[in-house]
Amino acid sequence: MANVRRLAAIMFTDMVGFTAATQRHEATALELLREQEAIARPILERHAGRHVKSTGDGALVEFPSALQAAEGAVELLSKVHELNAARPSRAIQLRIGIHVGDVEVRNGDIFGDAVNIAARILSVAEPEGIAMSESVATYLANKLTFPIQSLGTRGLKGVDRPVAVFRVALPWSGPARVEHASSQPRVAVLPLRNISPDPHDEYFADGLTEELISVLGRVTGLRVIARSSVDRFWGKSTDTVDIGRALGATAILEGSVRKAGDRLRISLHLVDVASQEGLWSQTFDRQLTDVFAVQSEVGERTAASLRIHLAGDDRTAVRRRPTDSLAAFSLYLQGVHQTREPGREHFTEAVRLFREAIRTDPRFAVAHAALAHILIGAIGERLPAREVVPEARHLVEQALALDPACAAAHAARANLAMQADLDWSVADVEFQSAIRLNPSDSGSRAWYGILLRALQRYEEAEVQLRAAAELDPMDTGARALIGSVLRLTGRWREAVDYTRAEFAPLESSDKTHISLAYSLFYGGELEEARREMELASGSDDPGVQDDLAVLYAAMGDRSRAQGLYASLRQEAEARFVPANRLVVLTVASGDQGSAFAMLDKDWSEGDRGLWFIYQGLGLDGIRRDPRFSALLKRYGLPTSAPFYDARRKD
Repeated sequence: MANVRRLAAIMFTDMVGFTAATQRHEATALELLREQEAIARPILERHAGRHVKSTGDGALVEFPSALQAAEGAVELLSKVHELNAARPSRAIQLRIGIHVGDVEVRNGDIFGDAVNIAARILSVAEPEGIAMSESVATYLANKLTFPIQSLGTRGLKGVDRPVAVFRVALPWSGPARVEHASSQPRVAVLPLRNISPDPHDEYFADGLTEELISVLGRVTGLRVIARSSVDRFWGKSTDTVDIGRALGATAILEGSVRKAGDRLRISLHLVDVASQEGLWSQTFDRQLTDVFAVQSEVGERTAASLRIHLAGDDRTAVRRRPTDSLAAFSLYLQGVHQTREPGREHFTEAVRLFREAIRTDPRFAVAHAALAHILIGAIGERLPAREVVPEARHLVEQALALDPACAAAHAARANLAMQADLDWSVADVEFQSAIRLNPSDSGSRAWYGILLRALQRYEEAEVQLRAAAELDPMDTGARALIGSVLRLTGRWREAVDYTRAEFAPLESSDKTHISLAYSLFYGGELEEARREMELASGSDDPGVQDDLAVLYAAMGDRSRAQGLYASLRQEAEARFVPANRLVVLTVASGDQGSAFAMLDKDWSEGDRGLWFIYQGLGLDGIRRDPRFSALLKRYGLPTSAPFYDARRKD
């Protein structure tokens, strides 16, 4: 009979502690094993499971779909749990692992990597628990009765890279034990010191730091810590190795830049964090025109030092020259430098510099993408969508026509599809492309997580947001978003514990207090939530003030919410204020009718920001209004209420 290949859901079952039980009392252990088999086989067969073979103290079972495998596993463990509760002295400690993949069928048995991975995932499952791979969790999104929770990434024996693992949160499950294993080296690039004669050349050192991060980020087997986390240590008298440890880095790349006329000297040093030994050190004395060759060489030497083999695509990506014009490149680096400074004047100057770089070299794809990126980022913040979307759309298409492998351009197209077009499928595909081309781009992962959260694909959102948090370990943004996903899936206690644990090592800020206040509020710890709110009450951050208004209203203090709303209305008379902010505070102040008028106006004018906020506490006051459901349908969003809303009684 010919061998057959097919896609299958693979399940392994296992009796925990069976070997030890046979040593204590073999007859009893074997009796329990036979009982477990008698219970399991008919239940799994009802869900189309094919018993492939016994594995000693468990079984290998094949299913046509992940959903059938998961539903069979839930029914089986529910039956076992009920039995164990009735006779705890003779408990059957059964656990289950599930994976989906391509298998080869030979003489009724199944083989392949997918089978091996399923067997390894079984080892992660708890007694009376179900562990599964990310592919299974993705298939099951919003299809299973019980929530699916991330267990982090695990290094599994015989699997050459960490695997994202999930579990089904059954009623008797304890707290999820989240771990993160990483076999991929993590490099932090410290800001290059400017030692040029002209202090105005600071932009060159700053921009070159960004370029090195970008070049290294294209290496598939390498993870590069985000610049925003590294900058927390800039200017501080912190030892380089201590910085590496704080960031969870494998190695630190540091150095200096001296630019004088058409000459360039770049001195770099790669340090192994664990051993504190230098991996390589070199000074590049070159013509300014050789700057791109230096970047490529740094990428290749760093990869080699960390024992990463550069395959053809990676080598091509590292060696890619962004432009042939040094003048355009200099303007671009100046623009990058401006984007790192807050304030409208720096935004305006960055736009001017990127436009000048494009005029200088119309084939400079990265400059097109950079300008598109900051224009899209201004939507709903600094400018109305109608003023920036046409130019941003042209820039994105130009960038991709010039360089289809430009990760920044794919990220910009994804954000444009998400924020301006509400085209969720295009945004999904483009974010995946951006991440594939630059796996270390924490921003793309965070925004992809936001998209997945909006589509209520919470398990996938959590995976991307946790990856973003690992790449940007000192940033609070991704962590606050993870907290929101935990709350949206009803994991109150986990949200509180996660927020406290993750924010504790970071610098305290008004945003961290607000994030913790939300988690505490949902967890029912109202006094603790109020204390966190008071710590943030003096903030001049508009977003923090909006969150305070929402929380005050939710706790019954509508007068304070109305005061904040009055201040915002006054602000809106002087400058552009996003409709999202006005809507949320309008609802918090009790004026639901005006909120719908604002949302209709927001739609007609093209800003359309409801997708970002529709699941938040701030809109609970209008959530059950039929007009709200109609708006969600117009946006193409799920109309089901967030999980937390189910706890409320009509």
